[in-house]
Amino acid sequence: MNFMNLNATFWGQVLFILALVVIFFTIKFAKGKADNIGLVAIYAVLLNFLIPPVGWFYCYRWANK
Repeated sequence: MNFMNLNATFWGQVLFILALVVIFFTIKFAKGKADNIGLVAIYAVLLNFLIPPVGWFYCYRWANK
């Protein structure tokens, strides 16, 4: 495997799928705990696509709430 040949398309797809999984679990964890699931979903989408590590912490917050 040649590590000098970085495939940006592949890593973009990996991050996109990871974002979708984290968004799904954030909404799943927030059900029954949040008053407005739509707002949680919007925050999850924005955080996961704009600043991914913050989106992961947001999911963690809902998992432990």
